[in-house]
Amino acid sequence: MLNRLLGRGRKNFNVTVEPFGKTLSVGKGETILQAALRSGLAYPSECRAGACASCKTKLVDGKIKPLTDFAYVLDVDDIKSGTFLACQSLARSDLTIRVDSLGDGLKPIKPNVFAGEISELNYLTHDIQEVIVSLDGEMDYYAGQYANLTVPGITDSRSYSFASAPEVGSNTVIKFHIRMVPGGEVSAWLGSGACRGKAIQVEGPFGVFGIRESLSPIVCIAGGSGMAPILSILEQGLLVKIKRPVVYLYGARTQADLYGESLISDIRKHWSSSFRFTPILSEELDESNWDGARGLVTDHIKQIDDFDLQGAQAYLCGPPVMIDAAIPILNNCGVRGRDIFYDKFIDRSHSPEILS
Repeated sequence: MLNRLLGRGRKNFNVTVEPFGKTLSVGKGETILQAALRSGLAYPSECRAGACASCKTKLVDGKIKPLTDFAYVLDVDDIKSGTFLACQSLARSDLTIRVDSLGDGLKPIKPNVFAGEISELNYLTHDIQEVIVSLDGEMDYYAGQYANLTVPGITDSRSYSFASAPEVGSNTVIKFHIRMVPGGEVSAWLGSGACRGKAIQVEGPFGVFGIRESLSPIVCIAGGSGMAPILSILEQGLLVKIKRPVVYLYGARTQADLYGESLISDIRKHWSSSFRFTPILSEELDESNWDGARGLVTDHIKQIDDFDLQGAQAYLCGPPVMIDAAIPILNNCGVRGRDIFYDKFIDRSHSPEILS
């Protein structure tokens, strides 16, 4: 009783974070994620607004105060097991917490700041550009992660996924696939063509999206520039000679919005197991010459055949509406929630940290 009364007056609580093995001090009104990042931990986080679930954390001991309803982004099993969002939680006692997303054998990489230069721009579609950046040092990252880019004249950084797998000793040049958003400040700057040779700041890596060690079949589902991190993890799988069957469903509006097919075709030729790639168009004119799949990409999940969907891991990347629609369909097809990994490309109208 006395301990509880004394605890109410405390301004700071000690939070032990596993598997980092570090104890940090969390101040009054400070979220657990804010304290972790302030302390220099490579804590998994993306939107930092309670929308992406990247910072989901297991409460081992102690009490927290939620700032939002976790049910919007966490499933029932997560909540029952004591999982919470670090970006939306305050400490109400000393805590012991565990970041399960770091328990996949991957060592956390502490983000660093690099000086970069736009070395090349290539239009992949009418509204997606490949942006190649040369760095002043070698950036270590995992396939599926992202970096924050700060460009001249624009205060806030923008977050973009790496579009290629890291290669040992050659990560001084990195690639991104950036969608040109109408009215977007960075889009206008890149679209002007005057940015070649210009200096930018690159901070990273961030994020926990990436392929997990397993023997399970792989289902990839992406839309738009969500192709970038999927390409990255598939290239990584090719480099390490993964022997897992793959089905990749890619959604676009029309043929003009398709890209990456030649790169995927090359990966498929050298993949060590079966590999199927299905582009799906949602707004292609009926009278066009397109004879491939049509409709929403999520409509085709149930049509996957000759494949162990129930035993598969799923990797989703793209618009939140696509991912939110895909998850319950995958669940109904037998894919467990713990085997579904995703990266939501959240528009800045939903979060100050992420640009789709």
